[in-house]
Amino acid sequence: MMLLLRSRSRIVIIAAIGIVSCIVGTGAFSLPNPVFRTSVSVASGKLSNGAVATLAPRSGTTYTSLSMRNGNDDNMSGSDRALSCLPYLLPILDGDRYGRFIFALVPTLGTLDYVLLGPFKALYSSIPFLQFGLFIGLTVLARNNEIPRSIRYNMQQAVVVDILLIFPSLLGQISGSFMPQFLVESGCNFVFFCLVAAIGYSLVSNASGKIPNQIPVVSEAVEMQIGQF
Repeated sequence: MMLLLRSRSRIVIIAAIGIVSCIVGTGAFSLPNPVFRTSVSVASGKLSNGAVATLAPRSGTTYTSLSMRNGNDDNMSGSDRALSCLPYLLPILDGDRYGRFIFALVPTLGTLDYVLLGPFKALYSSIPFLQFGLFIGLTVLARNNEIPRSIRYNMQQAVVVDILLIFPSLLGQISGSFMPQFLVESGCNFVFFCLVAAIGYSLVSNASGKIPNQIPVVSEAVEMQIGQF
């Protein structure tokens, strides 16, 4: 009996060894690793080659498109130059009141201001909520990528300048009752000079075909909102 069990166990062991040797010989266990490694290496090779092949033209295209856009921004058409100047009517009409002391000192400037801005002021005051409508309209249109970037840039810059005019107005309402008159006049004159300088620079830049992006703080805020495109 013992001999029979031993012989059977030997047969089982020999059969198991034979099966294992056959499996190993056929490469059932060793095949997946080379195949996996080969496929990964081949796939990574294709991926790296493809990445190089696709990234190179994309980067070149991006650089070209950016350079072309910068060139277009510096060479705006006549209609783009005119349309880029129009949005500044909003801060001009809102900030014109800060020049009242200067107009009183120099009546010629007051007359010129009345002749140039008088019709717009009449229209501005006759239509309810026109100021709010222009503000919202410029803000929305500045986000429309179908409009040339130069026009959108000036729209957004006009909106930012108009927003900045709110702060001196609030300060004047808060401290106007106890602030000395000479400080009120000096503050209004300073705000008006800054407004004229910013808008004058913007109009001259647009007339020469260049985007007015050199106003401190204001242009940086506009660049963050408009971006490169």
